[in-house]
Amino acid sequence: MSNNISPENEQFIQYELASGTFRSRDQLLDEAVRLLKRQRELQREIQAGIDSGPSIRASDVFRQLEEKAQQLSRRESS
Repeated sequence: MSNNISPENEQFIQYELASGTFRSRDQLLDEAVRLLKRQRELQREIQAGIDSGPSIRASDVFRQLEEKAQQLSRRESS
C-alpha cells in the first residue's frame, strides 16, 4: 500500500509518535480511521434529523410536558 501524505500530515504523525500518544504508525492510522468512521456516522445521524422534519424548540416541549403533568395532576385530584 502506498502512502502519499502531505508533509504537514507527516510532521503531525511524527510528532504524535514522538510524544508517545501512539505506540506505532499502525495504531495512529487505526485511530484515525475509527474517528473518520465515527464522523461519517454522526453526519448521517445529523442528516437523518434534518430530514425528519421541522424541529421543535426544547422550551416548547418542556412547556407542553408541564401542561400535561398539570392536567394529569388535576385529574388525579378530582
